Amino acid sequence: MGSGSDTKEKIKRSALELFVSQGVDGTGMREIAKASGITEGAIYRHFKGKDELVWQLFSGSYTYYAGRLDALQARESGVAAKLTAMVRGFCTFFDDDETLFRFLLLVQHGQLSKIPDDLQTPVTVLIGVIQDGVDADELHGVDAIVGAAAVLGIVLQSATFKTYDRLPGPQAARADRLAR
Repeated sequence: MGSGSDTKEKIKRSALELFVSQGVDGTGMREIAKASGITEGAIYRHFKGKDELVWQLFSGSYTYYAGRLDALQARESGVAAKLTAMVRGFCTFFDDDETLFRFLLLVQHGQLSKIPDDLQTPVTVLIGVIQDGVDADELHGVDAIVGAAAVLGIVLQSATFKTYDRLPGPQAARADRLAR
């Protein structure tokens, strides 16, 4: 067996795949252990339980994507270019790891309320970009929170459609149309 860090990552990846295919409620720690090739007791050396495992998967990935989106928007000038870069980023994230993106979609409603207000998230990055556009007089009559909800609605609903085979091909192929 590899290092503790390798084992933890193997547990997280196995759990992620099971959570997406069977649902969080339909997946037990015993199944995760079996899929990881370890004993059930070994999981508890890394996680207190399934709730902590779900939280670590969600919060780590969610904040990681926030950092990636922030870096993408920081390279651009003007709200339109920043939003386009972020929409492309969301689509690329989906294509790069559809299982992870599907997991985030699946569990977000049970996890978002746990996110501390001071933590950078994809939502706060998006709100900041839109608010900067309003402040720079690039966007008129837009409430930053409502604008962020609209952008996320476009991106996340198309990801949901893709998840359920309602949209063909990669998400990145439609990113510019979604951004417009």
